[in-house]
Amino acid sequence: MKKSRWKYLVVSFICTSFFYILYITQGNGAELSEIDNNTVESNTFSLLEGKNIVIDPGHGGVDGGTIGLTYGTSEKEVNFTVAQNIKRELEERTAATVTLTRDKDIDLGRNQKEALRKRMQISDDASADLYISIHHDSFTDPSVNGITVHYSSHQKKSKNLAKILNSSIFKQNINAKNRGIRDSAYYVLKNNSAPAVLLELGFTSNKEDELRMVSEDFQIKTALSVVDGIIEFFEK
Repeated sequence: MKKSRWKYLVVSFICTSFFYILYITQGNGAELSEIDNNTVESNTFSLLEGKNIVIDPGHGGVDGGTIGLTYGTSEKEVNFTVAQNIKRELEERTAATVTLTRDKDIDLGRNQKEALRKRMQISDDASADLYISIHHDSFTDPSVNGITVHYSSHQKKSKNLAKILNSSIFKQNINAKNRGIRDSAYYVLKNNSAPAVLLELGFTSNKEDELRMVSEDFQIKTALSVVDGIIEFFEK
């Protein structure tokens, strides 16, 4: 009787130990899995943490910019839509602080020069690490078309930023002419202390460009590609 009881106790102990170890192992596995997932999410969210990015939707208020030759597209409005999309995409994918130079259809100054200075003031106040101005072009010849990325050689890192963004935009299937990057004397580029580019995302004077720039597909791809380029710029 005593021997049987002893055997029973030994078997019970072994079984209990086995199930306890199994429970602990599975429990730790679940916890480690959760930790790994949380770490990945944390690493993704912390991307560009501490970076201040200014997105500048060109024109605004009485300064409407160009008007579409075929469909009457308002440049100031499409500039703002693109800027909002980029801001939203940046905030969803990174921890960067994103500032728009205008968050509605307003004048930034009593005249163009004052408005440009205000944009630079906003950039300086935000301690911008990067500045992107959004525009759409126009020309007297309606056959001229395509996308241009402008930078200023006054800021050493701006040319590299322009190259990266141009490449990123045309990695997307956007069916647009690549007009390349250009060293330009735009006020918001040559007077900027941060790496800065000005994107001309098509010609409102060209029918195909105008139709493309207001399409949801192009606007989504533009936001994705610009944010991809910004991330690549800071990772290098």
